[in-house]
Amino acid sequence: MRNPLGWKRIGGLLILTFVAGALAHGQGGPAPTEGKTAEQVYKNIQVLKGTPADELVQSMHLLRGAMGVGCEFCHDERDRSADTVPAKATARKMMQMMNDINKNSFGGKQVVTCYTCHQGRPEPRGVLVLPVTEEAEESNVPLPTVDQILAKYVAALGGEQALRKVTSRVITGTQFLPTGPGGVIPVPATVEVDQKAPNLVVNTYHTPTYTVADGFDGAKAWAQDLRGRVTELPSLEQTRSKRGSDFYLPVDLKQQYSKMTVIRVDRIDDQDAYVVDATPQGDLPEKLFFDTQTGLLIRKETALPTPLGNNPFQVNYGDYRDTGSGVKFPYLITMDPANGDSVPATNATLRVTKVQDNAPLDNAKFAKPESKPAAAAQ
Repeated sequence: MRNPLGWKRIGGLLILTFVAGALAHGQGGPAPTEGKTAEQVYKNIQVLKGTPADELVQSMHLLRGAMGVGCEFCHDERDRSADTVPAKATARKMMQMMNDINKNSFGGKQVVTCYTCHQGRPEPRGVLVLPVTEEAEESNVPLPTVDQILAKYVAALGGEQALRKVTSRVITGTQFLPTGPGGVIPVPATVEVDQKAPNLVVNTYHTPTYTVADGFDGAKAWAQDLRGRVTELPSLEQTRSKRGSDFYLPVDLKQQYSKMTVIRVDRIDDQDAYVVDATPQGDLPEKLFFDTQTGLLIRKETALPTPLGNNPFQVNYGDYRDTGSGVKFPYLITMDPANGDSVPATNATLRVTKVQDNAPLDNAKFAKPESKPAAAAQ
């Protein structure tokens, strides 16, 4: 699978921006899909004809999460394009029904999704589930302003002066990469992330059998798969990669988001967090969760648009440590796609083992590589 076909890259604040992209390209998957429709890339597409090919697999993972099932619930594991599993025909009818409801009742707007009825179950819910509880009353405690939250966040990381004294960073760690059919087989990998101000990033993933990489060269986001094939990412990925590659993103949040609003306090793993609704220019809104006590960012929620609805993606940040330069960095980063799985391949955890600030990094390291001849010929 491939992002946005697979699952969302980390994309985010202070940390990696490209993990899922590399995982996807590491599958040795289909040919580059930019500008192609689903039926031009995949076999036996019926209901989702005309869908951008780079949204199809992401739609399937959204469907898995909405129904709480695996790929084999509808697909023959020997040939995923075959129609040998009866549930596949039913799924097509349900998707067509959903599309018709949205078209005829909501002017084509994506209001009804698979989750509307299924809510994580193969059988849709048609009866009220008891007991019914009233929603908790909203707190009357005044919320801080966006500026106050962001100022506390920057201070918790070490302060703007300390942050700007760091101009490059090398991060090493371990993580499982999703591989195999459906991307649910975990493969252990070592990860190296090279970052340099103002917006250069290269991520390299080594497994026992292959190496993949991706990055942002200051202008374009790219990914190189296990066969050496290099592709530029789709337009939405380009926008998000550019935003996420900002080396000083914690300081620049108000420049990256056109609108930021403090909306409430949530409880996150026994921690109270201020929830900030953050809308990037020309993109879907995101939610940022800042610990009310420490001020640190502990969660980011975003979504990927698909023909079946927006697929939510969540990143949790924890175990902040001083890198040795007076700046704090999260050494535990957990990525949770909404696909109904709990295996390491899809709910990935990056465990950082070392952070080296102001490491000597040549700009040439961040240049987009050329595709290997053998890969280009495939």
